[in-house]
Amino acid sequence: MPDFKAAWIQKAQIDYFSPFISLWLACNSWYRSHYSDLGNNPEREAMDREYINKIKTDFTGRNHLYKEFVKIIKSENNKKTLGFKTNLEMLYFSLNRAELKPDKLIFNCSFEKLLIDFSQKSIQEAYINILATPRINLNGTVHSDEIDYVIKLDTKYIINDTEKVFAGLFELIYQIRNMVIHGNVKPEKDEHEVVKYCYLILSDLIGI
Repeated sequence: MPDFKAAWIQKAQIDYFSPFISLWLACNSWYRSHYSDLGNNPEREAMDREYINKIKTDFTGRNHLYKEFVKIIKSENNKKTLGFKTNLEMLYFSLNRAELKPDKLIFNCSFEKLLIDFSQKSIQEAYINILATPRINLNGTVHSDEIDYVIKLDTKYIINDTEKVFAGLFELIYQIRNMVIHGNVKPEKDEHEVVKYCYLILSDLIGI
């Protein structure tokens, strides 16, 4: 009997492009309903950018996405937190391999050049580096002077500023969404990895 293992394994691979767009549509529906006050202007309909900016600057309990982000990344190392941190680190690596460059941004999408405020997209200094390089003790722990300023993912560290990290990460996911929607992402392995980890991260924030 012939062995069809390789062929079936290939068919079993998940194509994250379509689920990512469907998940974004769920997110879109949520924020248009949740922040419906933005759409109360009778003279014009609120644009997506207005909702995105609102989400990136609302650090109150009203913002479910930010609240969930802080809850997950600040929790003890339970299964969900470990998985989320691993997905963040894998997103970091996949971005560096894929070298995705949104049309309106100066730099490729990366953790070293995250854009917080889209209105400053033409200013180089507006792009921040959320990676951290703390001093590490001989036993592998972070030096006591720096432990409160970093968050460990898997092997990498990021800054312990949840507002900046969340705002930059959500802008990044939105930029990837735009590139996919407009056909500016090649359907190849490295690009697919970026979409995969954007999907996994967003799904944890939305809570599916």
